[in-house]
Amino acid sequence: NRAIAAPAGPARVVSLLPSLTEIIFAIHAGHRVVGVSDFDDFPPEVTTRPSVGGLINPNLEAIVALEPDLIVADQSQSVNGSVSRLRELGLRIEVFSVTTATTFTDLYQVIESLGRILNATDAARNVVQEMRRSIAEVQQQLSGVTPVTLYCELWANPIIVAPGGSFEGHLLEIAGGDNIAASLPGRSPRIGTEFVLQHDPSVILLPGGGILPGLASPETIAARPGWRHLQALKQGRVYTINHAYFARHGPRSVLAVQEIARLLHPELAWD
Repeated sequence: NRAIAAPAGPARVVSLLPSLTEIIFAIHAGHRVVGVSDFDDFPPEVTTRPSVGGLINPNLEAIVALEPDLIVADQSQSVNGSVSRLRELGLRIEVFSVTTATTFTDLYQVIESLGRILNATDAARNVVQEMRRSIAEVQQQLSGVTPVTLYCELWANPIIVAPGGSFEGHLLEIAGGDNIAASLPGRSPRIGTEFVLQHDPSVILLPGGGILPGLASPETIAARPGWRHLQALKQGRVYTINHAYFARHGPRSVLAVQEIARLLHPELAWD
């Protein structure tokens, strides 16, 4: 009566989205990753893995050459034909709703699904529990605190903001922000500068601002006509925040909430 070993799950995984790669490493299955996208940079060891191209048009030949027994991709990548072509080649591909997640609950479902597929259920559950605990700590700290009006810019030209119905909008709300763009429709609403001047936010947040191309720096914000009269600029509350924490939906999204909450509410006694 020898014990039957539990199935180990896929051993050669290609990840086509940085968020999914981060989750796989967070649930202690990173040793199975044999290929990643051109945009993967965390954790640092992913830079030693072969790249299989961009997010929109991955290199199918490079993927096949790695002989994966699992490819993980985002729902947004299933619209361009790459996913169906990989399936036609007989490869196993699992698609997740990562970039379309709008809440932490959506993200927890992705993490737990990956855990089941990679036979890392306990590790995935632990990651979710730790994320829930961290978020609950921030919410407890902010209990009874008045939200701070804020403007969060995702792109400079045209100006694109974080709306309320997005994951980014969800982060801002949890962190104690009153997002001036909360009621705007769509995932990537464009606005004119007069929208910001009219709402006069107390804080301006710039994920990756002045660091990544296409994103405004605090200096470019200050140079826009009329913007130096905004409360946020007069009070010196224009902040560049970590782009990866904010824009990449994964375990480090918790760090975005913590970072933003501290900036919005410096009067509280943070650890």
